[in-house]
Amino acid sequence: MRLAALAVHNFRNLGSVLLEPGPALTVLVGDNGQGKTNVLEAIYYLGLLRSFRTSEPGDLIQHGAERAELGARIEVAGLVRRWDITLERRGRRRLVLDGKAVKKASAALGSLAIVLFVPEDLLLPRAAPSLRRRFMDMAIWAAEASYLEEASSFQRLLKQRNAWLRKGLEDHAFLETLDEALAKAGARVVVRRRALVAALSGPVAAGFRDLHADLPVTLAYVSAPEVAEADGEGEVASALLAGLVRRRAVDERRRHTTFGPQSDDLLIGLGDRPAREHASQGQLRSLVLALKLAELALAEQRRGEAPVLLLDDVPSELDATRRARLFETIQKLGCQTLISLAEPSVVPSGFVRRDVRVRAGQLFTAG
Repeated sequence: MRLAALAVHNFRNLGSVLLEPGPALTVLVGDNGQGKTNVLEAIYYLGLLRSFRTSEPGDLIQHGAERAELGARIEVAGLVRRWDITLERRGRRRLVLDGKAVKKASAALGSLAIVLFVPEDLLLPRAAPSLRRRFMDMAIWAAEASYLEEASSFQRLLKQRNAWLRKGLEDHAFLETLDEALAKAGARVVVRRRALVAALSGPVAAGFRDLHADLPVTLAYVSAPEVAEADGEGEVASALLAGLVRRRAVDERRRHTTFGPQSDDLLIGLGDRPAREHASQGQLRSLVLALKLAELALAEQRRGEAPVLLLDDVPSELDATRRARLFETIQKLGCQTLISLAEPSVVPSGFVRRDVRVRAGQLFTAG
């Protein structure tokens, strides 16, 4: 999979720019605030139809403009596809794939597979559980394009249930129907996350061992006890439904749903203790690096092609040993990689690379 060309108009501080990334490594060079991360955000939006920095679509449109436009030429499985997105200030979004309007976003998701690595990820073991759930969901999507729609379906049902609870309605028959649908959708999320954790456990432990040969690493998906004991999607759905029914009075009192995969977590163990409580700063960075590299390798294995890797100044945050391991894996997988950096010398020698300077929202070929 390769991003052959990116065209952007009025996205963040990017006026009208055209980027033709190299087949291997493209380095976006520039001072802070010039637009390097905005380029990566535009690519990410083309892959996931969402930003990794904001939940407000209006934030993505340049100040004073009525719309932003994103376009890409993508090479996947020997085919060339054209993908265009228009974001309007009034909230509308228009999607066009290969010249045809896309009415349902799920029909286009997966056209461009992305793995993102940002400096905030280095805090993952100590971050809020919601960020670890997000990591799992994005890692599953990178490997299996269909998952994003499954996770979105669960989120839609959860929002619908929470809206019903906030209104304090008395239609319990409707809530029972909604709970059944939510339990089935939630079971799919739980089963997929469990499978991801199982697939990552070995590679993450091995990756960490290469950097820190002193302690074993474990990954565990943490659910409510009755859900954790359930085996298979059907049993998980039954356990989730029973929990929703049991907690219904509490949920009605608190006006939101307190049971389900939206409360689950990824437990990262180092030795026989939780990494978030006992790992050193260096160990935490090695853990996260091992997690992200395992995510990238799994996506390549499942899709048959490596996804596009976006690195937002991450190499600058790593020491020489961890940085070398990152670039070694990138080179081994052969994935197309775009990196934003203030200092291009961070990239080791031996890479076929294309450098692009970013200045005040414009792109220039670096000499």
